[in-house]
Amino acid sequence: MGDDRRVTAQGEPPPSDVFRARDGVLHAEGVDLRAIAREVGSPTWVYSAARVDAAYRAIERAMRAITDRDVLIAYAVKANGNLAVLRRLAALGCGADIVSGGELLRARAAGIPPERIVFSGVGKRREELALALTEGIRAIHVESEPELRVLGEEATRLGVEAPVVLRVNPNVDAGTHPYIATGLHDTKFGLEVDAARALVPGIVRHPHLALHGLSCHIGSQLDSPAPLEEAVTLLGRFAGECRALGAPLASLDVGGGWPLAYGHEDAPYPPAEAFAAAIRRGLEASGTTDLDLVTEPGRALVGDAAVLLARVIYVKHQGGRRFVIVDAGISELIRPALYGAFHAIAPVEPHAGERTPADVVGPICESGDFFAHERLLPPLAEGDLIALFGAGAYGREMSSTYNARPLAAEVMVEGDAWRVVRRRQTVEELWALEQGGRTP
Repeated sequence: MGDDRRVTAQGEPPPSDVFRARDGVLHAEGVDLRAIAREVGSPTWVYSAARVDAAYRAIERAMRAITDRDVLIAYAVKANGNLAVLRRLAALGCGADIVSGGELLRARAAGIPPERIVFSGVGKRREELALALTEGIRAIHVESEPELRVLGEEATRLGVEAPVVLRVNPNVDAGTHPYIATGLHDTKFGLEVDAARALVPGIVRHPHLALHGLSCHIGSQLDSPAPLEEAVTLLGRFAGECRALGAPLASLDVGGGWPLAYGHEDAPYPPAEAFAAAIRRGLEASGTTDLDLVTEPGRALVGDAAVLLARVIYVKHQGGRRFVIVDAGISELIRPALYGAFHAIAPVEPHAGERTPADVVGPICESGDFFAHERLLPPLAEGDLIALFGAGAYGREMSSTYNARPLAAEVMVEGDAWRVVRRRQTVEELWALEQGGRTP
């Protein structure tokens, strides 16, 4: 993460096997990005199917190498819920980690079976819990005593057994950005171990609740396996306590945190195998190698599977700075403005000339509408097409229609072919749901 306010040569797109230049022109797999922009316009998200497949298989291999028990990779739908992406992952055997009733229905619409869906989140509404019970999903991650009470009431009303997983807050510092650190006691997520321990006897006694597992998620973008090993060790030891109290506990959900390189890191992240090995060490230290495992990668599966195409509108020189104004903005990709996130930027076509500092900004009427400050870029002119890398996660999901801007188009590339997987929203559709709304 981190701010990129540095005038350095950093920021080259990380090496990619799918987004590469051919004869100097950037391609997605076998497709010239200029062709997509000509037909679909900009801004447009472009996904690589091959990169999604490869990312899933890498984590799957790493996890299956550490255990002979069942492993569920439950993709965090909040990272990118495009149905084409979800269907791609479902075909690979991936499950879903969802945080709302809407995401539950989206995952089901994409073909993900209920027994491969886990429901996280601190604020599940009563009707969402009822939906999860009716659908028969694998697990409901309980994060508070009031939530457990409501879940018990709904399970009793429906006459079903609720599959409870207690989300434990292990108070482990993941060493990541504070906005994506979720395992400390001062966050809204999870239950402190003592609070979770106090709930176990009541769950065991309840005729419509069953404690199937424990979960934790200490944060995203882990740069070291050590915090994950510590968290899994604590989680495993608590699992032993729960079993001793009579809980039919069969699985541990070790959360996400699998990191993704964006191109500005001082050192490479450890490979997936290192994080899987840390999970294994935590299981061994706690004596829980006989439990099934769930992990919840999000950005690691889709982050580097997309670029955001944008076109230069104007180049403006003011106050000794070069402003490259493009047709995408915080309405498409708010991460840089929200928490200083870095995205590599490059022109789609080759550009000669010295690279000099530029502020890459959008057209939105906000001072925070920027993608980069003082980024070293070649000379750019009106009409030039640029690509923002690592844009597959938390881009489209955080998109808005601020300034009456329609939602951008989305394209999926498979080899030498591509297709639109979400058409560009029309301006008229912006007010179609409003009372009295009609087209001019």
